[in-house]
Amino acid sequence: MKEDRWAAIDRARRLLGLTDKASRNDIRSAYMKACRLNHPDRIPDHGDAEDKMGLINSAYRLLMEYSDNYRMSFLPNEDGMDDEEWWFYHFGQDPIYAGEKEE
Repeated sequence: MKEDRWAAIDRARRLLGLTDKASRNDIRSAYMKACRLNHPDRIPDHGDAEDKMGLINSAYRLLMEYSDNYRMSFLPNEDGMDDEEWWFYHFGQDPIYAGEKEE
């Protein structure tokens, strides 16, 4: 995936207030919350509410399209580990992220 596509996905995620890991249900819930807070009918005097809703709708479509086309493995890898465990086992701590592996 192109770097600008990743940047767009990151902007969309942040606009909807999502963390770096989210399910389709999380995306939908965040979208519905953003719609409730920013819908032009709810804030009629706010001039840029329609533009904000356009950004929210675009962010939602982008994230849902990405999740629709993301291939997920439903089986453990050859070592019996999930993807995160496999990465940590083979590469160790991410020097950029520097977070602890969650148990």
